[in-house]
Amino acid sequence: MNPRYRRILGWLHRWLTLILLPLFALIIITGAILSLDPILDDLRSGQAAEAPADAATLVRLLDQVDPGHRVRSVAVEEGGVVMLEFREQGRSQFRSFDLDTGEQLEQRGEQGDFFNIVKHLHKDLLLGAESVVEIATYLMVLVMIVGPFLAWPRLRRTLVGWHTLGGWVVLPLVLMVSVTGILMSLHIGTPQLPRLHPDDPRMGMAPAIEAVMVTGDLSGVREVTRVKNSAAAVWGVDPVGEAVHVVSPHGVIRQENFPGLVKALHEGTWAGAWSGMLNLLASLALVGLMGTGLWSWARRIRQGRQRSGDEGADILVAHASQTGTAAKLADLTRQALQAGGGRVLHASVAGLSMAELKGFRQVFLITSTAGDGQVPEQARAFLKALAGADLAGCRFSILALGDRSYSHFCRGGEQLREALLAAGGEEVLPMVKVDGDPAADWRCWLDQVAAQLDIGLGDVAAPQGDPSVRLTLRERHQLNDPADPDTHEVWSLRFESPEPLAFRPGDLLLVRPGAGEPARPYSIGSTPQEDPRSLLLTVALVSHRQADGSQRLGKASELLCRQLKEGDVLEGHLRAHPDFNPPEDAKRPMIMLAAGCGIAPFMGFMAEQACLRRPGPTWLIFGNRKRAGDFFYGQQLEAWHEAGYLNRLDTAFSRDTDGGGYVQDRLHAAADELMVWALERDAVIYVCGNAGSLGQGVRAALAEILAAHEGLDEDQAIRRLQQWEARGKLRMDLID
Repeated sequence: MNPRYRRILGWLHRWLTLILLPLFALIIITGAILSLDPILDDLRSGQAAEAPADAATLVRLLDQVDPGHRVRSVAVEEGGVVMLEFREQGRSQFRSFDLDTGEQLEQRGEQGDFFNIVKHLHKDLLLGAESVVEIATYLMVLVMIVGPFLAWPRLRRTLVGWHTLGGWVVLPLVLMVSVTGILMSLHIGTPQLPRLHPDDPRMGMAPAIEAVMVTGDLSGVREVTRVKNSAAAVWGVDPVGEAVHVVSPHGVIRQENFPGLVKALHEGTWAGAWSGMLNLLASLALVGLMGTGLWSWARRIRQGRQRSGDEGADILVAHASQTGTAAKLADLTRQALQAGGGRVLHASVAGLSMAELKGFRQVFLITSTAGDGQVPEQARAFLKALAGADLAGCRFSILALGDRSYSHFCRGGEQLREALLAAGGEEVLPMVKVDGDPAADWRCWLDQVAAQLDIGLGDVAAPQGDPSVRLTLRERHQLNDPADPDTHEVWSLRFESPEPLAFRPGDLLLVRPGAGEPARPYSIGSTPQEDPRSLLLTVALVSHRQADGSQRLGKASELLCRQLKEGDVLEGHLRAHPDFNPPEDAKRPMIMLAAGCGIAPFMGFMAEQACLRRPGPTWLIFGNRKRAGDFFYGQQLEAWHEAGYLNRLDTAFSRDTDGGGYVQDRLHAAADELMVWALERDAVIYVCGNAGSLGQGVRAALAEILAAHEGLDEDQAIRRLQQWEARGKLRMDLID
C-alpha cells in the first residue's frame, strides 16, 4: 500500500478507537451481555413455556395502569406477572404488575428486567440517543475494515502479532454483528411494516392488542413492543398458531418471518444457544482487540525519552556524545549537583525540544567533536533545529571535549555555542575547551557551575582516563578479494595482551600512529568472555587523493594494515564505549545494521552471544559491494546463523545483480518484521558504518517505515527517532 494512504488509515484506526473508546466499549460489552439471552433461553427450553396472557385481561390491565400510552414494551412472565417498560424523563423504568388484580409488585419493579435495561443501554444509552449509537456503529465498522489493510496476518508471539492475527480471524464474525446493526438502523432486511406517516399518533400497547383481536382473533399475548413511535409488534396466539402482528393506525400485518434474518443475525437468535455463543465470541474478540490495541499504544507512550534526574528539575545537564565520554561526564555532573541540593535533569540533546530548553533556569551542555569538526551524530538534528528557534531567556554554558592534535579542535562545541547565541540564548559561563583527558578540566568547570548556581557539590569521583595497553599482533589476514579492484582493502587483525583486559564488545582501541598525531578509534570486535587478552579489529586502508592526483594513505590505517608485522608490539589506549555495547539485559533483542567495516563491533556482539550460549534474539543486516569479494566474516556469520545464535541474517551487495541493493533497501523489504522487533519486542537498533551513506540512508528508511506503520507525518517520525536515540533504543556509531 502507498505509505501515505497507510499512514492516513493508521491514524484513523488509532485515533477513532482512542477517542470513542468508552462508547465502543459500552456498545460491545452490552452486546456481549445480550448474547447470553438466547443461550439462557435455549437452556430453559426444556421447561414449560409461560402461558400467554389472556388478551382481554391484558387490555384491561393496560387501560388501568397506562391510560396515557407511555408504556414501550410488555412482557408476560411466569406466575401471571406482567413486566411493563415506561419511558419517563428520557429514561426507561420497569415495573411489574399482577395480571389478575392489577396490583404493582414493588419488589419485582425495583429489580427490573435486566436484559431489557441492557438492551436499551445498547440501543440508546438509556437516554434516547439512538442516533449517537448509530454513528458510533458506523465508525466502529470503519475501524474494523481499516485494520486488515494495516498488516497481513502472521503468527508472531507478540502483543501486536496476536492483535493482528486475531483481528483477521474474527473479522467476518465481528463484521456480521456490526454490519447487521447498521442494516437494522437503515431498515434494510427488516420485516415489512404497515404504512406510517410522520404525523401518526403514538401507538399504545392496549390499542395495538385490541386491533389484532379484531382483525386476527387474538386469544393470548406473550409480548408487545413498540416499533417506531406509531407502530407495535404483538407476539401472541391466534387460530393459526403462534404469530407476530405488526400494528399501525393504518392496519395490521401478520408476519411470517419476524423479526427477520438481519435482526436474528445481530441478536444471535437464529440458531439458539449456538448463535448466541458465536455473537458472544465476536463481542469478546472485539473487547480483546480493543484491550491489546490500547495496551500496545499505552506501552509505546510509556517508552518515552530516557532521562535521569528530578521531577520538576530547573537545571538541565545535556550531552552530545560520540564515544560515550560526554554522556558519562554529564551524568557525573548531574550526580554532583543533585548531591549539593540542586534539582537536576540529565538528557541527551537528541531528545530535547527547543521549547523545553527555555523552561530551565540553567542549561549546561557537554559535547564532543566528531570527524572533521562536526557535532556528534546524535546532535545534528538538534543543531539544525536551533537555526529557526527562539531561545531568548535560555541561559547556557558549554564544556567542549576535544584533542588539539586534530585540526578542528573543539569545533563541535563551537558550532553549538554559535547556534545557541544566534537563537537568542545567553551564555552564562565562557565555553571551556578540554584537550585530551577531561578529568581536571571537568572538575574546574564543575566548580564554576556550582558557584554560579550557588549550591554545593557532592563527592563525585572524576572519571578515570583511558588505560594504556601494549598489544602484540598475532594474526592478520585480508578480508576483501585482492584480485577484485572493485573492493576496498580491509584487514582483520587479532592482538594479544600479556594480561587480561577489561572491555566489552563495541569498546574502542585508540591508536596514535606517531608523536603529536591524533589518536584514531577502532571498534573492538571480540569479547572477554572468549578470551580477555585478545582484541579483534577490522580496519580499512584509508586513502586520500592529493591535489596532484597522487594517493595518500591514512597514517593509522597504513600502520595497522601495511606496516605492522605479526609479532610487532602496538601501544594504544582502551576507551569504554557504553553507548555501543550489547544490552545489559541479555534477553533484549538486537538489530545490527552494518556496511563494510561497520561489521567490526558486531563480530564481538555475536561472539559474546555464542560464548554465553544465548539463543538470540539477534538480527544482522550486512551490506557491501560484492558477495564474492567483500562479504566480511561471511562463513563465521553463517555458522552463527546456522547454530541459532544469529536468528536472522540479511545481506545486501550493491554491485551484484539481484544482490539486494543497500542496507536501507533490506529495511524496507522487512518493514513489518522490523516494526515488530522494534515496537513490540523493544529491540535495540545498532547502526555502524559510514555516516554519509549508511547513516543517512538508515535514518531516512527508519523514518519512512515508522511513519507508514504508526501513521505519523515526516516531522513526527523524525522526532520519534530522536527520542529513540535519547533513550538508547537507536544507537549509531558512524564514521564521516
